[in-house]
Amino acid sequence: MEKESGKEKRFVLGLVIIAVINLFVALMTFGFWVGHLLANRFPKTLPVPDNLYNAFAIPDLAMSVFLMISFFGLLRFKKTGYVCALVGLGMWFFDVLLVAGLVGLFKVSIVIPSLLFCLWAIYYLWAKRKIFQLFAD
Repeated sequence: MEKESGKEKRFVLGLVIIAVINLFVALMTFGFWVGHLLANRFPKTLPVPDNLYNAFAIPDLAMSVFLMISFFGLLRFKKTGYVCALVGLGMWFFDVLLVAGLVGLFKVSIVIPSLLFCLWAIYYLWAKRKIFQLFAD
């Protein structure tokens, strides 16, 4: 049951879905870049020069931190979780667009689902902003 007022906020399915996917993406991205940068365990996934490829690391690691914070914050209806989710999703959306520009929109099967999820999640969070008591009308 979705309730949006006062202490009755217990479970909002859309926020749980966004939070879980954010955590999954954050952990996978963090693990990939730590493995790649520290131990060179993973091969390059984009056809670009090494210096450009490695330039993705810091923004992706920052995005991972925002998405991890959003996981905990969204499940607890915290304003910081809401803001970190929007920032992390915005960074993820930009990252996916950049990857799509480099390799083509349909060449990577993760590009379109990621784009659709980011757009849906940003829209959904904005529609549910009153839960977090932000920008309320």
